[in-house]
Amino acid sequence: MKLAAVILAAGRSSRFENGHKLLAEIDGVSMVRRVCSALAQSKIGDIILVTGANDDRVAKAAGHGRWRIVENPDARDGLSTSLRAGLRNIDPTSDGLLVALADMPGISSALIDTLVSAFEINPDAIVFPASPDGRRGHPIIWPRSLFAALQTVSGDSGGRSVVADHRDLWRPVACDDPGAFADIDTRADLATFIAPDQPTRRK
Repeated sequence: MKLAAVILAAGRSSRFENGHKLLAEIDGVSMVRRVCSALAQSKIGDIILVTGANDDRVAKAAGHGRWRIVENPDARDGLSTSLRAGLRNIDPTSDGLLVALADMPGISSALIDTLVSAFEINPDAIVFPASPDGRRGHPIIWPRSLFAALQTVSGDSGGRSVVADHRDLWRPVACDDPGAFADIDTRADLATFIAPDQPTRRK
């Protein structure tokens, strides 16, 4: 089975005060590189990092690794444009697509591999981590059968509408790893994430 991944990293980081959140360092490693590295150390095959056009700061912060950079010139039109840019550039023979958010530095290669294993058993399903209280987390793996539907999404909701339309395909994976549910939007979020007593912290 062949699985590709797209990391969405083209947002403007408008809520992160005085800086770009994906450039922020945690234990000396930029947020975007932490996410890229987690995927690179997993069983995922082709990895694409989608960044905004005319600003190479995120690509530079990600550095070199087992991922390719794709620029999205339409990033201002919402998250969906980055998803489509990634889909256009993955290996067309991929059986599934893992979509990760670059502002979730707590995701781990172990979590990704757990999701991949679940997808290998259910290759026609939408696979995602689910908390004990029922929250859906990230990353999410999409089956090839829904690639066309993902190409039609618009705005800033990503694939949320497609998820809602295909509840019959849901295969949630029980997950108590808080890194699957913690995204960073503000400096306060980052401070909470890096606090020594926070279970989301990853070294």
